[in-house]
This record gives sequence, C-alpha cells and structure tokens, in this order.
Amino acid sequence: MQKLIEIEKDDSILVSSQVESFLRPDMVYLPISIHDQFLVKKNDLVRIGDEIVRNVFSPVSGVVHSLKKKNSLEGEKIFLEIENDFEERRKGKVGLKRRITKERVLDYLPLEDKKILVLNAIDDEIYVSTQNFYLFCYYEEFLGLLDEIHQLFCLDAIYVCLKASSSENINQLMNDLGMYPDIILKVVPDLYLLSKPEFLLSYLGIGHDQACVVYADQFYRIYNDLKRGRTMSDILITISGDAIKNPMVVQVKLGSLLKDVVLVLVSYKSKDVEFIANGLLSGKKIDLDNFVVTSSLSSLLIMKKKGLKKEGKCINCGLCSEVCPVHLNPILFKDPKYQEQMKKQCIKCGLCTYICPVYIHFLED
Repeated sequence: MQKLIEIEKDDSILVSSQVESFLRPDMVYLPISIHDQFLVKKNDLVRIGDEIVRNVFSPVSGVVHSLKKKNSLEGEKIFLEIENDFEERRKGKVGLKRRITKERVLDYLPLEDKKILVLNAIDDEIYVSTQNFYLFCYYEEFLGLLDEIHQLFCLDAIYVCLKASSSENINQLMNDLGMYPDIILKVVPDLYLLSKPEFLLSYLGIGHDQACVVYADQFYRIYNDLKRGRTMSDILITISGDAIKNPMVVQVKLGSLLKDVVLVLVSYKSKDVEFIANGLLSGKKIDLDNFVVTSSLSSLLIMKKKGLKKEGKCINCGLCSEVCPVHLNPILFKDPKYQEQMKKQCIKCGLCTYICPVYIHFLED
C-alpha cells in the first residue's frame, strides 16, 4: 500500500455536533444548459421535486423566474432562478416508505458481481466533517437500508468506515450495530487520502474487484430516492476555518447562494479572509459573490489571509515526487511538454504543494 501521511492541523478548529440549517432561501438557482429542453416556463408554479429540465429538480416550491449567470464549482454557468413561496408543496406522497428491489438498487450501486459493500464516511480534508455528519445524522436510516441491500444481494459483508477521530459517530454506531450482525464498523487512522476508494480498499485488504464503495453523501441521495421516493433537495456542507468563531456543519437547500448562508450563520473573528471550497489541499479559492450551492460542494473554509508565501525556484529536493501517491514527478507540471499527459494521471490531492519547501504551486492553471 502507498505510504500515506498525517496532515498537520489546528485541533482547536472543531465543528459543533449540532447541525445548523439554511433551508428557507428567498431564491434558488438551478444549473441549466442552453441545449436543455425546458419542462416549465416563466411564472409557472412548481413543487419540490418537479422536474425543471431532464434530471434537474426543484428543491423548493415557488415561481419560475428568469435565467441568470452565476458561479459554482463548475465555473460560470446559466442558472434558472426560482422564487421560494415557502409553501413546501411537494411532488408525491409525503412519508411514503418504498419497497426496494435488486433492479432499483443496481441503478445506483454496481453490485452485480461484488460481494462487499463499503460505506465510506471518511473526510480526508482537515477541518471538514461532511461525510462523517451524513452518517451521524442519518445512521438509523442508513443501517436499515444497508441491511435490506445485504439481504437482497446476499453479500459477504458490509463495512462502514470512519476515521478514529470520529468518536461521537463511533459510539453511536457501537450502540446499534448489535442489531445488524452483517454490518461491520471499520475505524481507520487519520491519514490523508484514505477516503479515496483505491487507497481505502488497499488499507482494508480488499480487492478492487470484490467491493463497491459508496460515499455517505451519495448514500443519502440513494436513500432519498429508494426509500422516500424523493429527489434530494438539500445537502450538508462544513463551514469552518481559523477566521470564524463558530465552525459548523450546515444543512443547506440546494441552489442557495453561498453568500446568504454565510451572512446568516457565520460569526467572524478576522476581517481579512479568503474562501476555499472543498478543502485546503485539493480545493480551490472562490469568490462568494453569486456563488451557488450545488451538490458538488462539500465544504467552505474561511481562512485568515496570512500573506501568500513567495514561490521560489525548485531546489530539486525530490520531496514532491516522494510524497506523490500515484508516483508522478510533479515538478514536470511546469513543463508544457509533459503537463497534459501527467494531469490525466494526477488525482489533484495537493500533497506536492503541501510538502514543497519553496512553496511551488504545482496545480495552478
């Protein structure tokens, strides 16, 4: 197995175990392609779960407005604005429990020739607790669905994987797992990249052809569809960092403006800050203005601006290639001749930049 490392972090930056909520935005914004065929028109009333274009569903009930340019992790795109009427009208019957079948499960999980299912609730990035909290908030629902899947497919085992630092979740699960003898809790060390399926399976000693790995946020989406008959209208995100007083996990309505979430919930202890989406190592700096919460957002780190350290000239120390988990030589990213070929193999973990003594930013565009 590839040698993994523990990332240094400030242990005082801890999220509360109480999940906050931002579920009543005035407006939501849904990503639209110019080639999409609209199933609604301006001024139409829609319900939660109504299909707006193919495979894009409204997270609120309200009135369809116009198209707007907004930003997200996927870059600047066109979004359809829907004004929330706060009536919470929903498509389908509320609270209806649905029977699952093999065919329906296979729409989400490739279990045809697998004998092990791994629920991955590990957060690799420091100061991020999103995967862990999906399991923390919905563990009863998750265990019930995992048990049904086990019976349907006659699996050899189901593993639930957590990091050793997830003490509250571990204690909670230990109290209930006695009722599910085929679901096994696996506690892994706090080493970076263990959330990646290939590294996690290697650590567990499981062949890649034996197991199907599903992240906790993906399993939340599967649970909503299979058991509740609903499209997912909200997600969990971690809002944390050394520039705020109240790190937290927040349940956010999809399509909300991230700036509105921050304005309502965050208390600052520093004014000079920068915003980083999806982690310090593998994430990206963003501008909050017009930034929309989409399902690909897992965290927002609000960090003090400490002054960018000047990038120096490579001293050929070899640390970047030594730490690279896929055995690349990251310094070659600076050479256009090799850049494209190497970037196809790169997993964008950020370890090369993290370890570099002269602060070279290998993955900058």
